[in-house]
Amino acid sequence: MSLPLERDQIQHVTEELELIIAAHLAWFKQFNRTLVCGGTVNRTDLAEDAHLRSPFGQWYHSREPHPLADTPDFHDLGVTQQAMHAAARLALLEVMDQRRPDPTLYDECIDLALRLNTTLRRIQLETIGELLTTDSLTGCATRRGMLLRLREEQERAARIQRPCCLCLMDFDRFKRVNDELGHPAGDAVLRQGIRFVTGSLRKYDSIYRYGGEEFLICLPGNPMQDAALVVERIREGLERLPIRLDNGDTCHVTASFGLAEMDQRRPVEEAIACADMALIRAKESGRNRIELWRGD
Repeated sequence: MSLPLERDQIQHVTEELELIIAAHLAWFKQFNRTLVCGGTVNRTDLAEDAHLRSPFGQWYHSREPHPLADTPDFHDLGVTQQAMHAAARLALLEVMDQRRPDPTLYDECIDLALRLNTTLRRIQLETIGELLTTDSLTGCATRRGMLLRLREEQERAARIQRPCCLCLMDFDRFKRVNDELGHPAGDAVLRQGIRFVTGSLRKYDSIYRYGGEEFLICLPGNPMQDAALVVERIREGLERLPIRLDNGDTCHVTASFGLAEMDQRRPVEEAIACADMALIRAKESGRNRIELWRGD
């Protein structure tokens, strides 16, 4: 699952899911006690729109579109929960008639309630996984899972017979920024600089924090020369970008870039190494430039 959300939004969704899971389990406990032990039936559960009145239903139907609406399991949540309340209503009506619920109906209620909990937990774990794979400062992906995604892009490139390029980007003289302006200024450079870079990419491009001030950009579908034009626009825009510091001042930074094309017959790591060698060449040639690796 890949959520198009900022890290703080993903954190909020994760906490929200924990509350919803707790509310569902509380409902399930009370419902099961009523079926097994008897007692007062919750009148809300007898309504034909009970699925809308429950805490889960209020959460699920409260916002359109919900941040999770495009995830594979989200639609199934609503279908399962509505079916669960329909079965629960029939079971509770039997209890009110002082009859034991039909075993098949009872099993259906329990199975649906457990399925809903399982799906909620799966979505929660996948959302937590998004936190683990998102850099807290820049919002871009981390190296966790990076190679897997790059191999998927390599396989896709081979399947559709289109090239795919990798670019390593490194902010120039970043240590000097930290030493002279302080680490908050360095954080501002990374945060605002990568926000600009990300905004300059296509929706199917991807960017990863490779380490420190170094980032890896994946440009699927672009031959080397076209990818170089994309990266050159990023380089020029970054050079002109005013970085706003906490004290109200601004500063300007540049970055160097090493570009290499993935060979569909060789490991992804080799393409990264080639991009790294091109980056070193860009640094040695004066910084604030792009170098292309052509296998020489």
